[in-house]
Amino acid sequence: MVANRAHPIPREILMDQFWPDADFETARNNLNVSIYGLRQAFRSDRPDFDHIIFENDHYAFNPAMTIWTDVEEFVQLFEAGQRLEEKGKYNEAIRKYESGRKLYQGDFLEGDLYEDWPIIQREGLNDTYLIILDRISRYYLQHEHYSTCIQLCRKMLIKDNCREDAHRRLMCCFYRQGQRNLALHQYQLCEEALAQVLDVPPMPETTDVYYRIKKGETV
Repeated sequence: MVANRAHPIPREILMDQFWPDADFETARNNLNVSIYGLRQAFRSDRPDFDHIIFENDHYAFNPAMTIWTDVEEFVQLFEAGQRLEEKGKYNEAIRKYESGRKLYQGDFLEGDLYEDWPIIQREGLNDTYLIILDRISRYYLQHEHYSTCIQLCRKMLIKDNCREDAHRRLMCCFYRQGQRNLALHQYQLCEEALAQVLDVPPMPETTDVYYRIKKGETV
């Protein structure tokens, strides 16, 4: 209900979601007990306010409630960063992206990995997180903050180890720090990941960085 509070949720959906194996009466009674418990918990703080509304067989939180969620804050920070970036205010955009990155502490409802309903939102937030990491890591590479860029690119690869842009940035960071062997090894890791997951070789852009490093050229 919190994750979808912009849209009232049909009672039957809640019943089916939380008690899929129960008969209708049992599921309805269980839902009534749960909603009652929620209302009692909220009323301990504000007894004169109807926190949960039930209309036309739909449940919803009272729109007059002020609810803060890390998910909405994360999305707002990302969108604010995008607007600032479009205006050419890159330093301010990076600050917004950084705030969003720090807020992202794990996948959306990662404790419910086998539930179907959070999947779309989880994947969307994960994609947004990767975009933020991409923006910030590129910024730090351009400004020669190599250690920070390395940390961010590694976070990207934890999410998707086939991200060649992250592998390339790591190669550049290691090489510019004088760690040529680590840069060449990163190419091997990239090559292995692509072969195992996608059965494709690295892109020419990635291979070009690799050969330039091998020759001792500037990257």
